Amino acid sequence: MFLLSWEEREILLVAKTYPKRSNRYGNTVCTAGILEDNNEWVRVYPINLDAYFYKKLNKFVRFKAQISKNTGEKMRRKESYKIREATIKITDDSLVDTSVKGVWEERTKILKGMLSDSIEILKDQFEVDRTSLGIIKPNRETIKFLIEKPIDEIEIDIMKEIQLNLFGEKVKKVDKIENAFSYQYECDIANCNRHKMICIDWELLESFRKWRKIYKNPEELQSKLREKYFDWM
Repeated sequence: MFLLSWEEREILLVAKTYPKRSNRYGNTVCTAGILEDNNEWVRVYPINLDAYFYKKLNKFVRFKAQISKNTGEKMRRKESYKIREATIKITDDSLVDTSVKGVWEERTKILKGMLSDSIEILKDQFEVDRTSLGIIKPNRETIKFLIEKPIDEIEIDIMKEIQLNLFGEKVKKVDKIENAFSYQYECDIANCNRHKMICIDWELLESFRKWRKIYKNPEELQSKLREKYFDWM
């Protein structure tokens, strides 16, 4: 048994995964961000999708919360922390609205400061200290957006079941979507082995979930997803 030591830290939220169903926590989301006091990556979990404060946790918002690192033997990832949801306080949302002049430039400046040279280096670092988060800039000429199967055959488990969350509120369990989207690329270094990674980002999977109801033609749906998550990106 390990006792958790809680401390308040400020985090810049960078990424959110598509929600997962949890019998204990309801619909939960894993988030990745940057600790403001030491400029290190952090993963905080679980954050309840249905909690009142979650709707304010947009990408690139800064917030303070009490978090705790579990140092037990089962801890396999350097950046993973538990969070006390009730302690979440938004401190700065000036980088949330991308229509504001200069926001993209400021976001890019922050992320460039976190760059690693390659996936190979991150994998080596994992063997040293269990580093499991990182950001690289791939060779843009090698990037491919892949849909692993016919888009109308991607499995989606639509849930109508209602449950109570920790706040005693009735919530609908999230739809479960098959992992069928990925990116293939090479790092921007010599002799890089080609990589392929599944994408479970909130925006991509939520777009698929919503757009499949709007664009009934599979080819049109596939075109819209590729237009947003490859051409525009």
